[in-house]
Amino acid sequence: MDDTHERESIRAETLRQRENLSNADRTLHSKQIVHNVLKWIEQKESYSFDIVMVYLSMKSEVETWELCSVLLKQGKQVIAPVVDIESGKLIPRRIQNLEDDLVKHRYGMMEPNESCPVFPHDQIQLILVPGVAFDSVGNRLGYGKGYYDRFLPTCPNAVTIGLAFQIQIAENLYPQPWDVPVQHVFTENGML
Repeated sequence: MDDTHERESIRAETLRQRENLSNADRTLHSKQIVHNVLKWIEQKESYSFDIVMVYLSMKSEVETWELCSVLLKQGKQVIAPVVDIESGKLIPRRIQNLEDDLVKHRYGMMEPNESCPVFPHDQIQLILVPGVAFDSVGNRLGYGKGYYDRFLPTCPNAVTIGLAFQIQIAENLYPQPWDVPVQHVFTENGML
């Protein structure tokens, strides 16, 4: 089996396992992951994480709504991505209110509306990245469209974190030359 088939097999199996998590387990594990990330941010005195980009979770992903809410209450600038299908790019926009600032994208996820200001890539300090699977060194297997692999290199000053349930951690993801790893991965068990 070549690397492409291996990656597709890992993607399909990991998605199946993630979707089979009960709602209760997904919520419980997500809360623990959020707790782990917030605790880590609090302890990083050498970094100033005042500008945080967070993906807005959908389907069986690690839930990020509580995280967004806490960050907004802490006075952080919260950025969320808009998926521009035509250009194949992610557009970072600042959100200030989870109820007023979001609209549904045609892919089904929520995203900032057009009135939310576009945010400069080089000012983003921390980016929380979704993924289907991660390995212990930060390699990431996404949904196969490459949005984050194109976006992350445009954010030179950002620390990158993958959020995943423990069942999403794989031994080998067969990384490709264009794949952009994250610097840290958090699961319900802590940071890898």
